[in-house]
Amino acid sequence: MKHFPCRLLVFRVENRNYALDISFVQRVVPMVEITTLPGSPSVVAGVVNIRGGIVPVVSLRLCCGLPERGLKLSDRLIVLQLERRMAALWVDDVLGLQECNEGQWTAAKEITRSLKSVEGIVKNGEELLIFQNPESYLSPKDHDLLDLELLQFS
Repeated sequence: MKHFPCRLLVFRVENRNYALDISFVQRVVPMVEITTLPGSPSVVAGVVNIRGGIVPVVSLRLCCGLPERGLKLSDRLIVLQLERRMAALWVDDVLGLQECNEGQWTAAKEITRSLKSVEGIVKNGEELLIFQNPESYLSPKDHDLLDLELLQFS
């Protein structure tokens, strides 16, 4: 159940605007080189070092079936604290913070059931934001696989 009002971090990937609840966000950092991690889940582009910790990088492009592309210096990493681990979300740009109230909200189940990461749509004037549930980026099996793979870096 979504609680209102809420604060959102708005970001862009492939000319689409997305949002997630700010409570997951630890920080936003400029893109750094991503080290590939053989055997990682399909949505994980690799790992980065953030403040001495090895953090998996989730590609929203891979999660949502968008066209892949190489890194750009203008890309950003949204560092998230998930229930089981810290993760970084690779996005094209971060647009800022926005308030959301119940009147702007449409639950995903009223629109689509096919995208597990989409929790709803936020209407902001004429603009629509695809509201993400970051906990759904990695399945329990993905987390288990990352636990095994990340042991190599410890």
